Amino acid sequence: MFGDLMGNLEEQQAVMQEKLKQITVEETMEGIKITGNATKQITNISIAKDLTINYDSEMLEDLLLTCFNRYIIKVQKIEAEESQKLMQSILPPGFGDMFK
Repeated sequence: MFGDLMGNLEEQQAVMQEKLKQITVEETMEGIKITGNATKQITNISIAKDLTINYDSEMLEDLLLTCFNRYIIKVQKIEAEESQKLMQSILPPGFGDMFK
């Protein structure tokens, strides 16, 4: 019983990873925009030109760090939601509430 469940779990995790790759995640903050997917792969970073003129490097670095951290928090939330959906779909009826 559990052998089949674990084999199915591995397949479902692979499917979930593919699904996460297709989910676009964006974080925008004060002229900085980070775009990536829900597997934490950054695909683009854009910085408004006025930031490079009006901000010193330390302020720009702080903005970038904050924006990246917010991006990661969004991705973690999406991962958790998708993992919960996966577990509820795999477990036998009545066991899905164990992971809430």
